[in-house]
Amino acid sequence: MSSKTSSTTENKPPAWAKGLFKQSAAEAGSLYNSGVGGNAYTGSTVADLSGTTMGGINQLATAGANTNTAGTRPLFQGIGAAATGPSFAEQNLSGIASGADNPYFERALEGQLGKTASQVQSQFAGAGRYGSGANTGALTSELGNIRSGALSNQWNQNIQNQLAATGQMDSARQAGLGLGLNATNAMAGQDQQQFQNALTGAGATLQAGGLLDSQSQKQLSDQVNSWYESDNADWNRLGLLQSAAAGAAGNYGTQTSRSSSSNPMGALGAVGSMFGGK
Repeated sequence: MSSKTSSTTENKPPAWAKGLFKQSAAEAGSLYNSGVGGNAYTGSTVADLSGTTMGGINQLATAGANTNTAGTRPLFQGIGAAATGPSFAEQNLSGIASGADNPYFERALEGQLGKTASQVQSQFAGAGRYGSGANTGALTSELGNIRSGALSNQWNQNIQNQLAATGQMDSARQAGLGLGLNATNAMAGQDQQQFQNALTGAGATLQAGGLLDSQSQKQLSDQVNSWYESDNADWNRLGLLQSAAAGAAGNYGTQTSRSSSSNPMGALGAVGSMFGGK
């Protein structure tokens, strides 16, 4: 007949540690039912921007929308307007450049003609031919030649004066345009410099604001962490109790082995063989 052997292994805490597990289980159920712990933080976890940072942002917006040139722009605009307008040289030379006649020419010519006429008449009077046809013809010819020559010379002089005046006016205008261009370039350079200054100031303000914002975020994160620590304090304390119970129980266990036989004669035979071997 055959025999059977069964073995049962149990791993459980010792009797003296059971109280700790029972206590922790009871407290866990009580905490769960009470709704303590495990809650979500409903406040904002992102800190607001500081006033310094907002000031830097506003400075950037102002610089981008409208660079402040109230102090320098009118000055350069005035220089540019004065440069592009008629200069004193243009105003004074405009009459000559347009071909204005010499107001003293006719008086000077009349004096010259009068002297010439007196000389011609004196000559004919001394010859006893005063009032003759020859006298009249000579007087007319002499005076006509003098007048034609004077007018021709005056014409040529007027042309020279016009050319000179026009050249001086052009030079004055070019100088004015150059001054206006320089003023415009200076104004643009000043505007750009002011814009860069505004950006630099805004950048410095934002850098300072960034330090404040970083500290505010750290403080808010610490506040959130403290809230979670407080909300889960009871569960954390229970976890300490459960860790202590598990550590105390360790790997304690019991093992029980049981043997049974279904062939009694076989056992007697084994005993007989022992004696038979004697």
